[in-house]
Parts: sequence; structure tokens; C-alpha cells
Amino acid sequence: MMTIGDVIREREPYFVRDSASALEAAKFLSSRNIGAACVLDDEGRLRGIFSERALLRRVVLPGLDAATTRVGDVMSTIKAVVDCTSTPHEALELMEKHGTRYLPIVRGDRWVGMLAMRDIMRVELSEQGDELRLLHEYIQH
Repeated sequence: MMTIGDVIREREPYFVRDSASALEAAKFLSSRNIGAACVLDDEGRLRGIFSERALLRRVVLPGLDAATTRVGDVMSTIKAVVDCTSTPHEALELMEKHGTRYLPIVRGDRWVGMLAMRDIMRVELSEQGDELRLLHEYIQH
């Protein structure tokens, strides 16, 4: 059975520091074509999530200066985390329960990455494709 650890195995764990400016964080997200990143403090502890939505709602719309607004002041709080040993289905249930599209991933008490709803959809589509291939092979024989 696939685990969240399998889903992120080859992925670099993206993050921004809570002391970074919202503008620096926005450039980081844009350069990596991602919608959100975990926010860590200087000791590497998980503090929150900074997303395009947070940028829009908490910086742009209120008219704050993105160059001087700290990520730590506008990041979203963490509603839930998912462990590497959990399954994509368990992660999806957590996302639905907490109304979030992103989950920080932990291994024990250590942050190791971020899971997005897009990752879960990719796994689901891959599994459905495998099932369709098996059914097709069964029908042909």
C-alpha cells in the first residue's frame, strides 16, 4: 500500500522562513510553480503555511506592503499534519475534515515536506489507470 512517504520520496521539501517578507515568499512560490510552502522558524520548527491565498487575502487586499510584511505575520495556522506512514486516503480524510488543501508532512515530530490536494489527485488517477489496465487485460483474455 502506498504511503505519503512514497508520494513525496523524490521531492525537495519547500519552505520559507517566518522572517522572510511576503514578497520574497511570493517570488519563491512562483519560481517553483507551487501554491504554498510550509513556514519554518530559524530553528527549523514548523510554524504555519504561506499560500497564494494568504498573500491575496492578508497582504494584497488589505493594502499591506509585501516587501515589508513578514510571512510570520500573515501565514495560515496549521490545522492538521499528516505522518509519512499515513495513506493518501487518510490524508484526504484529514483535508476534508479540516477544510484545507495543504498538509505539512511529519516523520515523528520532525517536519519533512508538504502534501497538496493535487498530489492526492495524482495518486488517485494513477491508481484508477492501473485498475483500468487490469480490467482491459482481463476482458481481452
